[in-house]
Amino acid sequence: MSERGSVSIVIVAAVALAGIVAAFSADLSRVMVARTQAQTAADAAALGAAQELLIPSGTSPQQVAHEFAHRNGARMVECHCDPGSSEAVVTVEVEVELPLLAQTRTVLASARAVIAAPPGSEGLQPLFVARLSCLFREVDGLWIVSGFRTRAEQAALFEAKPGLAAPPGSSNHELGLAADLGYPSEDAERDAHARASSCGLEFPVPYEPWHVEPVGV
Repeated sequence: MSERGSVSIVIVAAVALAGIVAAFSADLSRVMVARTQAQTAADAAALGAAQELLIPSGTSPQQVAHEFAHRNGARMVECHCDPGSSEAVVTVEVEVELPLLAQTRTVLASARAVIAAPPGSEGLQPLFVARLSCLFREVDGLWIVSGFRTRAEQAALFEAKPGLAAPPGSSNHELGLAADLGYPSEDAERDAHARASSCGLEFPVPYEPWHVEPVGV
């Protein structure tokens, strides 16, 4: 009887241990699923905010990030994505129930989406760079011939080409809000002009088809 009792105790202990292991595995699985969900939500929120920075629709990047996080089952904690930025960094959280520990834990995840800047955009305003990046993705082969200019550079250009360049102090190039583009072909030039508005850009000078500026800035 003592041996049978010992065997019964061992069996009960083994069953109990198996139950604990199963419950622990279930909790661990819930945490892993929550981490994946949180990272997916963070990625989506960062990309959504970056898209809003690139092509503003009238909604704040923070609100866009919040909506994308919510759609993916997470809550946005913070979004470093102020208008005019060239990147969006978003942190979200997801709550997960752990029955074994009788607790609710919070899983955090972060993601960063960067708006790539085309060569020659140094010194230009971040909002303008973001919109130029949009146009460069839409039309292949574009490049920046002339971007930001100092007052001295604008003065030298005006002296060399007074009939073409604006006087120093009156050019948006000096503010980082204008650029002169190069085109690989006439078709590319036409495409750039046709698609500029969809990227928040305009070509305001009819006799300078290369001169581009951001709309509404």
